[in-house]
Amino acid sequence: MLAVSFLLRVIWLNLPPGALIFDESFYVNAARVIAGIHPPAGAHYADQPLFLDPNTEHPPLGKALMAASILVFGDNGLGWRIPSLVAGMVALVALYGVVRAAGGRPWLGVLAVALYSLDILSFIHGRIGTLDMMSVAFLLVGAWLALRERWLLAGAALALGTLVKVPGAYGLVAVVLWQGLALWRTSRTHRLRWRDLAPTGALLGAYAFVGLAGLWLLDLRFTTYANPLDHIDHMLHYGFALQGAFNPSGDITSAPWQWLMNQGQFDYLRTAVNSLVNGTVVGSRVTIEFRALLNPVLIGSVWLAVPFGAWLAWKRGEALAAWALIWSAANYLPYVALSLLANRITYFYYILPSVPALAVLTAILLVHGRFPRIVVWAYLAASIVAFIAFFPFRQVP
Repeated sequence: MLAVSFLLRVIWLNLPPGALIFDESFYVNAARVIAGIHPPAGAHYADQPLFLDPNTEHPPLGKALMAASILVFGDNGLGWRIPSLVAGMVALVALYGVVRAAGGRPWLGVLAVALYSLDILSFIHGRIGTLDMMSVAFLLVGAWLALRERWLLAGAALALGTLVKVPGAYGLVAVVLWQGLALWRTSRTHRLRWRDLAPTGALLGAYAFVGLAGLWLLDLRFTTYANPLDHIDHMLHYGFALQGAFNPSGDITSAPWQWLMNQGQFDYLRTAVNSLVNGTVVGSRVTIEFRALLNPVLIGSVWLAVPFGAWLAWKRGEALAAWALIWSAANYLPYVALSLLANRITYFYYILPSVPALAVLTAILLVHGRFPRIVVWAYLAASIVAFIAFFPFRQVP
């Protein structure tokens, strides 16, 4: 599964030649500046001072990793995208580790990884030069370590995910909620003692130390902020300032509740070849289309998978189902609250960190739902067909 996933992500990684896909126009150019390369005239950050991060609305770690990749592999598609490629593969391995650490059987882990690898949104972000997949990879590694009770390492990994992108903090919320559930279960059998709180304290302490010290060190090298608190204040103000109505004409914003119906889709990059007759366009054929959408088979089954997982977690104490519910909720519900209470604009790809948990819940439904084996194979086949239908390259380049 990992070999096939890698091949599908690495093929034509450098195409289309020289083209930036969606937010690569921000992050690749920021990485270029950090690497000491001037972006093309008229591009984002073309006039910014070299070796400093011009994209200060996010922490510098992800862009610094991209800059290092550019210096090693060149200022081209490979250099821009290899960090996301590596992160996508790490996320697949970490998800398998999460399933096993939470008590899932090996083939349940393989099925969850298969469904996750067939998700179009996750696939695309695992091969374009943006920050999202790097953050998700660190967060899933942190979740895996937390399930294995490696609290200090878990806190450090979650902090690194936040140092790539601020919403990585929701991963910490998920792990703390998971630990809170464990404490609640402990309190039902005996009175809580201080040592029962030690794991949570270690997790939070490691997260705070690595997060603040890491941001301070990154700022010393890549920004002009005197201390991490000033930078955090700027990032939070920037985030809350993004307000407005959803889906105005021609806009790409969408409401969080739309994502659950696969609505709010938009193109990251679309290339078409026109057919001309006597100078008149008589037809058009799409050759490349990077589109923000979830695998329709996966998101369509979530409406069954989530309640089934909730039933398993409540009635049978299924640990993996409980983890998946907590992880998906902690990474999704904050956007609902922000959109309703703060009028914060949101985008379809914000659901990306929740997708691994949705894949796990769907795998649980297929394995524990006592469906005939033919149903499971038919579901996988439908997922593969949908993946092929939305594969970004519609013809061999």
